Amino acid sequence: MTEEKVTRRNEDLLEVIFEISEEKGYAKSRDIANALHITPATVTDGFKRLQDAGLVNYEPYGGVTLTEQGRCIAERTRQSHTVLRTLLELIGVDGSIADHDACIMEHGLSPESYDRLLRVVEFIEECCADPAIKKRFEKIVLKKG
Repeated sequence: MTEEKVTRRNEDLLEVIFEISEEKGYAKSRDIANALHITPATVTDGFKRLQDAGLVNYEPYGGVTLTEQGRCIAERTRQSHTVLRTLLELIGVDGSIADHDACIMEHGLSPESYDRLLRVVEFIEECCADPAIKKRFEKIVLKKG
């Protein structure tokens, strides 16, 4: 399975494995099932697919860890999610909606688009440090004042 063929479900699994592993050092199927609101059996099937693709190291009844390639995909997905959520929040979308929408949008985002969106977020944050520009931004984009 190459990166181009990694499905949205697999990216979600990799991302959650990454997040839980960062916290605990490993991830178990029940932790991932709870995080994604899916059954442990579905998670186990996903582990097998990801292991066959060389993206995770999986031991039945044990934990799962990411391979280097799996970690790269998970980190890229996480970064895309973060920049998209931040952009949506900057333009006035409620945090929970922004998080949900970013989760949908993060999949398949090209490196070029990610880079451009990151620059837009940085630009908006930098410009809004100036009170006059922030007020104009809020008036135009957020329809405040």
